[in-house]
Amino acid sequence: GLDLSKVPSENLGDFRVYIIPVLYVLTSFLSIKLTTNAQKKDKEQKENIEQNNEEVSMVKKDNSDEMLDSMNQMSNSMLYMMPIMSISIAVIAPLGLALYWFVSNILMIIERLVINKVIKGKEEQENE
Repeated sequence: GLDLSKVPSENLGDFRVYIIPVLYVLTSFLSIKLTTNAQKKDKEQKENIEQNNEEVSMVKKDNSDEMLDSMNQMSNSMLYMMPIMSISIAVIAPLGLALYWFVSNILMIIERLVINKVIKGKEEQENE
């Protein structure tokens, strides 16, 4: 019963037009958190491997650490800037766009959870 051609900024009195953009922002934060948590786990695994491997030179470690730090800083800034930018677009665009982004985020979350489960299962099989 929601008209997807409505624009939230033009329908300030109707609270229903804000449901989809709010859900989109929540799922956006959730998908970004899942992705950053997966990246942190990958970083920890690489650090453990590098500690076990003594042949890695210090120069390579310094360069990779600097690169990882810059990637983490960019990821943290994107964590907050992308949803803010997207919500500002969702408020001035029809609800259909926000609904598309919302469904896309739901599918991305499901994909990330399945991938994490498959990878975790393969790691458990390799450790046995």
